[in-house]
Amino acid sequence: MSLTRNALRRNRQPNNNPVEQEDDEIAPFIPATFISAPTQRLCALSFYILVWSIKLYHIFIDNESFTWALIVCCFVNFVYFAVLWSLQIPWLQFRFRFLPIDVGLTAPMTNLSSWTSTFIRQQYARFWGNKVRAVSSEDTVKINEIRYNTSHIKGKHTVRYLPYATAKLNPDDLKLCLHRKKQQPSKKTVGSSVNLPILFNNTIPKTIEYSRIDTETGEKILYNFTKRDIEKHRVIDKAMNIAYVYIPVQLPGVYRLEQVWDWHWMNIKIYRKEEIIAYCPVAKFSSKVDQHRCVNDEIPVDLILEGIPPFSVYYERIVDDIAVNMTIDGVTSENTILGSHPDQITGYQWARDRLVHVPLTLTTDIPAQYSLKILRIRDSLNNTQTYEKEESIQPSIEFTVHSRPSVSFLSDITIKIKPGDSPNIAMELKGQEPWRILVGYWAEETAQDNNLAMNTSDTIEYILEKSTDDMINVKKAGLYKLLSVSDAFCSGQVLAPSNIIVLEVLPPSVILDTIPISTGDCPGEIGLEVIMTLTGSPPWLLEYSIVHQGQERNVPVQIFKARHSFTIMPETSGQHDYQFKRLSDYYYRDGVEIGRIISQVVHPKPDAILRNLPGGGNQINTCVGSRVDLDVRLVGIEPFTLTYDVLYNQRKNAFTIGDIQGPYHTIMSPPFENPGTYTVTLEKIVDAKGCGRILDTSNDIIVNVMKERPTVGFRATNEALTFLEGDSIDLPLQLTGNQPWEITYRYLDEIDKNVSAVQLRDPNSHLAVNLPGRYELLEVKDLYCYGKVIPELKYIDVAWIPRPNMHIVEGEAIQISQDYYQRKHVCEKTEDSIAVRLQGRAPWVVNYNIQTDGDYLHKQEIIGGSLTRIPLLTETPGKHRYEFYEIADDVYVKPHPMSLMLEQTVIKNPNARFSHPTGIINHCVGHALSEEDTSLIIELEGVAPFTILFEIKHQSSNIAETLTIDDIYEKKYKFQPRTKFSMIGKYTITILHIIDSQNCSRMPEGPDKQVLVEVSDVASIERLFPQEIHCVGDLLVYSLQGSYFQIYCSSRIPPYYITYTYNGETKHAISKSSEFTFGADKPGNMTITKVCHQNDMCCGYPTDLSEIIYDLPTAILSEGKDIISDIREGDKTEIIIEFIGIPPFRFTYTRSAILPDGKRGKAGPVLETQTVLNVRENIYSIFTAQEGIFQVTYIADKYCEYPRVASKH
Repeated sequence: MSLTRNALRRNRQPNNNPVEQEDDEIAPFIPATFISAPTQRLCALSFYILVWSIKLYHIFIDNESFTWALIVCCFVNFVYFAVLWSLQIPWLQFRFRFLPIDVGLTAPMTNLSSWTSTFIRQQYARFWGNKVRAVSSEDTVKINEIRYNTSHIKGKHTVRYLPYATAKLNPDDLKLCLHRKKQQPSKKTVGSSVNLPILFNNTIPKTIEYSRIDTETGEKILYNFTKRDIEKHRVIDKAMNIAYVYIPVQLPGVYRLEQVWDWHWMNIKIYRKEEIIAYCPVAKFSSKVDQHRCVNDEIPVDLILEGIPPFSVYYERIVDDIAVNMTIDGVTSENTILGSHPDQITGYQWARDRLVHVPLTLTTDIPAQYSLKILRIRDSLNNTQTYEKEESIQPSIEFTVHSRPSVSFLSDITIKIKPGDSPNIAMELKGQEPWRILVGYWAEETAQDNNLAMNTSDTIEYILEKSTDDMINVKKAGLYKLLSVSDAFCSGQVLAPSNIIVLEVLPPSVILDTIPISTGDCPGEIGLEVIMTLTGSPPWLLEYSIVHQGQERNVPVQIFKARHSFTIMPETSGQHDYQFKRLSDYYYRDGVEIGRIISQVVHPKPDAILRNLPGGGNQINTCVGSRVDLDVRLVGIEPFTLTYDVLYNQRKNAFTIGDIQGPYHTIMSPPFENPGTYTVTLEKIVDAKGCGRILDTSNDIIVNVMKERPTVGFRATNEALTFLEGDSIDLPLQLTGNQPWEITYRYLDEIDKNVSAVQLRDPNSHLAVNLPGRYELLEVKDLYCYGKVIPELKYIDVAWIPRPNMHIVEGEAIQISQDYYQRKHVCEKTEDSIAVRLQGRAPWVVNYNIQTDGDYLHKQEIIGGSLTRIPLLTETPGKHRYEFYEIADDVYVKPHPMSLMLEQTVIKNPNARFSHPTGIINHCVGHALSEEDTSLIIELEGVAPFTILFEIKHQSSNIAETLTIDDIYEKKYKFQPRTKFSMIGKYTITILHIIDSQNCSRMPEGPDKQVLVEVSDVASIERLFPQEIHCVGDLLVYSLQGSYFQIYCSSRIPPYYITYTYNGETKHAISKSSEFTFGADKPGNMTITKVCHQNDMCCGYPTDLSEIIYDLPTAILSEGKDIISDIREGDKTEIIIEFIGIPPFRFTYTRSAILPDGKRGKAGPVLETQTVLNVRENIYSIFTAQEGIFQVTYIADKYCEYPRVASKH
């Protein structure tokens, strides 16, 4: 309407502005002839009223969706005024400054109306207690009926003065029990005594009568405590006007005060109370088995308990000083269990002293010292007996658990013995000495039988006292089998090999056959052929001797076959006795006697043989004018006559030597005067009987006679002689003479300077040496004679060429030890190399291995420069070890070992990926992502902490937000960007870059680096009035927000569907307005878990809308009854108040005057009011010596109060 008035007012006023006059004359966009001007104005004004109606609806009715509706309506307003301006409707022409005025009027009205409507509704519910939805059910309740429930304060206690005293048995509830001392013949335990206290107020007693009920028989016995007894056992506190009397108790039972008289023989009031005094509980261990046990034994142990069951026993199980505390609760006897039904319990039978046996089983898994020790025992009366560890009386039991023994033979190889032998069989024993071993024996005839299931022919028991006695002695051949073993404590097991066979072997024997050997040329026999057939075990050794002329020559013959023959050919003539003495085999090393002698007269034919020359062969080298000596061996009857020839240049000279005695003779040749080749040959021999033989010419000796003597020297060279280390070098020689030459030399750099010899065949030969230094030639001998060394060529020097080497340049790596380096770590796929310096002659070849993750990679580098860099492997992460083990250069072509180790750690580049990259996250506008969405879990690889760079981008916008998160320590990181998605649509969250603590980085690739977020409007709920503590009777008011767009330019509030849990039970509620109120009708836990629009659209999941509703506290005074207590003046009485609630409590009570009897039970004027704070127990006692009516008027616990002092929602 303001728009219309302004337009009309403007039209009435004269227009003096030429510009405005020009505007007024502008024709409307729609001609008035088509639609009249009033009709156009009516349509425009109707649409404007419609927009404001929608605004007012959201302001006063659906104000929760107003924020979104205001934005839409402002946009519609802008379009409306733009279209209206362009239409140029008469009287509705305006300026654009009117638009912000229209929008400015909307916002204040919105805030004011929203607060006003909420305030009115809440004040009505606060003061009039309207019906609201109950938290615990789907019903409605009146909140005031719950708030002002008078059952939270109960009871009244009236205290009146009366003139008599009181007595109370064991006022402090001391735990009293009798200690057991000894067992009497009557089988009744006699214990120590305890003092049972009695508290007296305002008096000292004269006589006390008390009773004891025997728990065994149920008999009740009365006792009188006289004046004399009281005087001996009383303690008086005059300041407090109280007295304690202590009654000595020696017998168990149920004690009760029956009557008490003061000095005026007046009864003293007795607080009725029973006190059960029993024997203190005791416990001990008992076992009937031996203290020494074996592994895997189950040791039965009895835990003997004495007292009033049920018991709680605390003990410790100790295994080799490692203690474990054990607890057994609720231990009771069989009688107690069977008689536990209330109908079966009569009197105080349950308080009888009982003996309970608890069977325990102690398992033994390892050899150790096991012990059980009782720490503490408590009976059903809460009497506790504690055993100190330092005391020798601490009940305990100990066992020593040993390992089980084992036995086995060291070998299962068959043992062969001679008759009468008793071999020892070695065994392997484990365990504690002494051992008892049971061995089964089978006779020899069954020893080879595989079926050992037959009964043993004998069982042998061996007792081994020491661990060194690890052998058993057997007497007979057969099969021996280990059956069982036990040591000093345990039985054990027999391990393999457990069987062994002992066989008996027979002595060897021989059958001898002989055949004489003779010739036709000379008379007589020349020898004997012996043929043998043997039994026994090879190899055999035959011992025989040849006796001739009183001289005996022993001859051993080793035989490997059962059939054997050999010949005996004596070289001397005469009587020969062949004595076959002894035959031994493998087992009979001492042999058996043969005792056979064969005699023969031998006439051997004469023979002469040139003995082998030194070094073998049949040639002798000598010089002109020299002689040679030739050794000859003679066979036959001496003396001998020998003829030999010397041949030279087809000339023959014969020489005869007669009367040769003995079997050996040396021929001295005539001097050789001419150089050349001479041949010495034996021609004929004749013995003493004239028996002759023409000798074989194949036994000739050739004598080479040389004219010139040889020379030797090192060949002169102008270059330094060098060679490779580990190789050898040929020292050049120049030789004269006849090959082969024998040269002796020595190495002067050697300490011992040992002489070496070498034989050469080439006059230009080389002397091979392998050590650097100076060498000296000593002597030369050629094929024929000794020569001389040329003095000026006697010495020569050689040296090694330095080997190639490689070392790491200083500063490239840290030297850990002599040949071990460590280079700083690098990131994966980062190029890296190590600088090395090489010595030797280029090019170098370096062989090395790379060890990484159990794989070996062989590498070879060919290097041309002395300073270079070797690339390092960084493609794969892990610890890489480079072992440079061989190097070669241009000279040392064959690689030789080297030792150089380099270690480097290649750190794997970090990686980041979304766990569920294909999922689409449905999200609500204006909120940051929550950690509950598993699609935002990022799996990280690398070394924490990490730094990640993210990009968050809306698909309809070119503007992207980058986000960097530092110090991420988790390997599974829940990504929660602080970005609140302000626009509805699709967002992409992309991981751009990741860096770990090692400064390694990666730009993730693939689909798992990105997730998609669909953002839509969301329903939400929040507390309207912040309140931390909720009590029964409170109102829980929530504000609901969230809307979605319709086709028209507004938003609509749908019904809200609220899901919540109450004490674990899921419940639902529906709100048709923007506020919802719960009435706290019962205590419990309430958590709003979800709020949605209709059809579960765009649900909100609140995380902090959990409410704990506490019950109103209750104060119960004197059990909720009207109690009247009569006390003496000056005495005290106890008023007990029980609290129901959560401590600490605070309460207020009043003491009112007691009205006259006509108004009995009515409280008079309040005499005093007391407030007690910080009560942490559920029972509180008020001790008072004043009379009056005591009532609680106010109670509060930790959270709530009754009645309410201040209203709470």
